[in-house]
Amino acid sequence: MKKIIKEIVGMIAVTAVFAVPMVSFAAALNNDPLDFQTLRVGNYTKNPTLSSASWSTTANADAGDTLNLAVYYHNTGPDTATNVRIFVTPQTTGAGFVQSFTATVVADNAPMVSGTVFVNLSSSQSISFNGNVVWRPNQTTSGSQALPLGQTGYNAFTGQGINIGSVAPGWSTQGNLMIAFQVFGTGTGGTQSLVTTNTASNITTNSALLNGFVNGNGLSATAWFEYGTTASLGNTTPQNIYGTAPVNFVATLSGLSANTTYYYRAVAQTSQGIVYGNTLSFFTSYGGGGNYYNTLPLVSTRNADTAGDFAVLNGFVDPNGTTDTSRWFEWGGSQNFGNETQKLAQGYIASNYSATLTGLIPNTTYYYRAIARNSQGTVYGNAMSFSSGYSNNVLTGGYSTAPSATTLLATELAGSEAKLNGLVFTTANQPSNAWFEWGTNTNLGNKTQTFNVGSLPSVRHSDIISGLTVGTIYYYRVVAENPYGKGYGTIMNFVAAGSASAPVDNTVVINIPKDTTTKNTTIITTGGETKSLVSLTIDGGAEIIVGGEQRGYRVTWKNESTQNLKDVVLRVVFPSSMPIVSADKGIISKADNALNIEVGVLAKGDTGEVFVTATADRGIVKGQLIVVTANMVYTNSAGAQGDAVAYVIQHGEQIEKSSVLGASLFGSGAFLPTTLFGWILLVLLLLVLVLLGNNIYGRFVVKG
Repeated sequence: MKKIIKEIVGMIAVTAVFAVPMVSFAAALNNDPLDFQTLRVGNYTKNPTLSSASWSTTANADAGDTLNLAVYYHNTGPDTATNVRIFVTPQTTGAGFVQSFTATVVADNAPMVSGTVFVNLSSSQSISFNGNVVWRPNQTTSGSQALPLGQTGYNAFTGQGINIGSVAPGWSTQGNLMIAFQVFGTGTGGTQSLVTTNTASNITTNSALLNGFVNGNGLSATAWFEYGTTASLGNTTPQNIYGTAPVNFVATLSGLSANTTYYYRAVAQTSQGIVYGNTLSFFTSYGGGGNYYNTLPLVSTRNADTAGDFAVLNGFVDPNGTTDTSRWFEWGGSQNFGNETQKLAQGYIASNYSATLTGLIPNTTYYYRAIARNSQGTVYGNAMSFSSGYSNNVLTGGYSTAPSATTLLATELAGSEAKLNGLVFTTANQPSNAWFEWGTNTNLGNKTQTFNVGSLPSVRHSDIISGLTVGTIYYYRVVAENPYGKGYGTIMNFVAAGSASAPVDNTVVINIPKDTTTKNTTIITTGGETKSLVSLTIDGGAEIIVGGEQRGYRVTWKNESTQNLKDVVLRVVFPSSMPIVSADKGIISKADNALNIEVGVLAKGDTGEVFVTATADRGIVKGQLIVVTANMVYTNSAGAQGDAVAYVIQHGEQIEKSSVLGASLFGSGAFLPTTLFGWILLVLLLLVLVLLGNNIYGRFVVKG
């Protein structure tokens, strides 16, 4: 028997060696002591040369200033970093005195790195990307190289990011990507210059006169035109200085090809940066001097509206006095498009038009453009892109995808105001922005300001909405976004009501949740008071959930105060991947997969609990974020509302094919283990049985 135990101990040691997961990366980013910060910011208006001393993690700016964000990358590992991608968020901020931006650099074979900068504004303003990007790879310090694969600066704000390809190790391949932003509003030094592209004139077989308008708004403006035979343009006219006053300007093109569509736009630059006019087009006349350019339609591509696996493409077309114009969209997963929507007749009236796409692949960037055609030719709008909805929050290649968001009950309903509440959950320290969408119906239609809620695993976000009509039902949901996509909470509603004398908190609350000792539970104790009067917990068992597994959740609560609480309501929300099966009290809402309990009065010291059972969808994938949230709202003896929130964070695990086969053989889906530790125990048990069997067999075998 001692021999058997010794053999088992040896096998345990071998099993333990092979069970230890090994994680290593062949490349590394920005971890040399001499590296710059991953993200820096400089005020281009105040420091046009942007010397090394002007770059920092903070900058001061006034309305109208141009800011440059510099994203730095350096492969400090031994091997080439593959598919290096750069993400920046947000593309546009809400109004405020302090704005923040975050950049993330990732590669397939390197840990991601991130950096955050802050901009202090002299007045409450918003900041937006102005379309300009400068890429300087391979240690270059001047000039610019075009982004690969036809990408633009807007790719930095999509789920794909700007892919700069592979970066070899060493100092010679370090580089940076500079992205320009504009502070909105009017400053003491003037506003951003205005520029307008006007209709071309004097078009002949091989020439045309381009027309534009520029207003430097008190600053000296330089203006010119960009033009070409595609919407990418590619050619420029000479630059001329037009001063500070508003003025029309022109440029003559010669040597053009006959029977050809040309695209062009006006461009202006002041000390505050570069501004672009709309892109227009004209058609060179046929040989013989005819002038047919006015018969081509005008078309432009507009922003798409997206939700889940469908999108609405938007465009504008002007038949330009003709009656035979048709219009449609080209779209696809690359800038080669490959698909077309239905061609429809436009008639003779200029208007917006749209087309709906369905069945899109989640987590995918799609490209599209508007097109119009009549008997004189075809005109193309600018190519634009959008990202389809993110159906699952999973870990991909070591970095996280879209955040998860949970809508909480509205509180502090007082007259024409209400406080909307939500939770944002992230993974892998990816910073997120959050806001609320709300309205008088489920189409919502209104949006609160966007705030950067940081990269903590879980953050509570709240905001006040005002101008409400007492007695009206309002619908709302929380939305969170990072460079990989958006996460939407369920749509909830409340009735605007309450006393105007009830206390109202007009500040935006972004609180860091407190971790408790309760297993897998995090409790947030914030509300109308500095500390919640109710303690609330939720226990959901093990952190890993396997597809098809049925799991029980226990929610408990207690009135910790010395007063009676009234109008107490509890809401327990499950993600769509965990449908509720049963509960021992309350009403289950299948529409939003939630349990609602009208507790009513909760006397001092009173406690309660509820048991809820849910089943994990078999489509759960490895690493998928699963959040179950409990939210209790109450009114205290002074008539003020408060709330408490508790939640449990778990992660999905895929069912391996071998596990499914084993389950079917033994007639139970729970026979085989679902964790690495469980498999090790099962293997050891089998080894013990084999050794015992061999020992017993050896005793009875007849030796010759």
